[in-house]
Amino acid sequence: MVTIVPNLNTFRQLAITSIAVFAILPASLADAQTQSSDREQQARAKWTPVRGAQTSASSRQPSPKGVQRTATTKKKVLKPTDSAAPQGMVTQASHRVTSHAIPTPPPMGETVIYDGEYIEPGYVEPGYVDMSCDAIGPSCGCEGAGCDAIGCDARSSCGPNCGCSLCGELAGGRAWRPAITLSLPQDGYISFEALNFWTDGMNVPALVTQSMPGAISGRSEAGVLPGATVLYGGGDILDDSRTGGRLKFGFWFDSCHTVGLAAEYLELEREDESFSASSTGDPILARPFYNVTTGMNDSELIAFNDGQIALNGTVSVQAYTEMVGGAFSLRFLKSCDEGCRPPILFANTNRYCSRSEFRLGYRFMELNEGVSIHEDLLSTGTNPGSFDITDAFDTENRFNGVDLGWSNRIVRGYWSLESLIRIAVGNTNQIVRINGSTSIDDGAAQSGGLLALTNQGTFEQDEFSVLPEFNLTLGYQLTDHLKATIGYTGIYWSNVVRPGEHIPTAINPDFLPPALSSTDAYPMFAFNTTDYWANGITYGLEYRW
Repeated sequence: MVTIVPNLNTFRQLAITSIAVFAILPASLADAQTQSSDREQQARAKWTPVRGAQTSASSRQPSPKGVQRTATTKKKVLKPTDSAAPQGMVTQASHRVTSHAIPTPPPMGETVIYDGEYIEPGYVEPGYVDMSCDAIGPSCGCEGAGCDAIGCDARSSCGPNCGCSLCGELAGGRAWRPAITLSLPQDGYISFEALNFWTDGMNVPALVTQSMPGAISGRSEAGVLPGATVLYGGGDILDDSRTGGRLKFGFWFDSCHTVGLAAEYLELEREDESFSASSTGDPILARPFYNVTTGMNDSELIAFNDGQIALNGTVSVQAYTEMVGGAFSLRFLKSCDEGCRPPILFANTNRYCSRSEFRLGYRFMELNEGVSIHEDLLSTGTNPGSFDITDAFDTENRFNGVDLGWSNRIVRGYWSLESLIRIAVGNTNQIVRINGSTSIDDGAAQSGGLLALTNQGTFEQDEFSVLPEFNLTLGYQLTDHLKATIGYTGIYWSNVVRPGEHIPTAINPDFLPPALSSTDAYPMFAFNTTDYWANGITYGLEYRW
């Protein structure tokens, strides 16, 4: 049996120690509560979701006043679901951590820690490149140029909620907002294209003919078809190539480029064609027509000399055509795609992306044309006198309609290929003006020329028309903002009126000024519609911001 004898010295030491602990404890607890309150406010402000890694005593010492701490190490905290933590990284505890009644916020994904200092989500250290942009680069499974390359989603990342790449378009990161001050809308473009077009020629009947005096038997064959030579008309005119320009402008309403506005204006330069011929009778000049009173081909003489008729004169023909058009439409993103494909001739990257859009808007087109024939005659034979004769035929076509379109753009590296198919459906307002005048011996002008007689007047009607268009444009990105383009455009327009279709070939000579009394008014006016087309090469520059 062992007997324990208390030691008074031991009791005395324990008592002294207890008194010291109880004396110091209130001050320590007060300090701890003050520090806990400060840490709580900091933690709430910084939304710290996990505990940081343990640091050395030197790293926990406060920095001297006015001295900023420099981050020297970087560690990532993985979520509990991560299968393994790479070396140098700390795995977040799977249990809920509470301290001083600070609620643990919901999981926020990955957090970057610098020496125990919590950095808010979204902060990226300078020089740190996030390779998780819309699947472009090695992390996407394709060998590419990385997130900063041009192509696919390069130069344009509008966030994770866009759903797909912008295919080379620049994104400003915010939607367009109207401003009181004059400023360009956010995320827009402007382009100018030079046009080199070929248009549908205007068909006109034979207007001026020629005969040689020794090749005819008399006046009845002078300048009369089919034996005479056609100097002007009898086929298409105004069929040479023409230059012009097209201006495009547009912007997006949202940062993800799903709804936008587009506008354009197109103009072909006015093409003029002229013809002139003069003679004193050799060769013979004439204007052919069909005489409804005799039922035979006939002609009006311009220059002829057979001993009785001594006529010399000048005939000139002027023709012109001009076309303008434009459109306003809303653009709606319908589908997009991106991924990997084998490299092609112009792009050495296997990354690609595409965007398809539907367009709905308004379109107008205007086509104005005219043909005029003028004669200046002087007779010195048995019936002396002077004659000034003019015939003028002008037409106007104005289309207004709903424009429907579908476009698709494919981007491979610096190259892009864009196609646009559109069709406008609407009304064409058609106007035909026919005027003729004759002045004899410098007297007052009388109504009527040679082909503009009983068919004179201004006539107007509305016709249903369709106006389809096809565009194919190849582009090369020169800089982030500037792109060079070359392409093809084809336009078709149904139901238009043209001057050549309203120049008559059959007339009643009794109505030539001064008109004789006759009941057989001829020619009579009637609308004669046809179609029109224009197509050619385009080349220009596009600027995006």
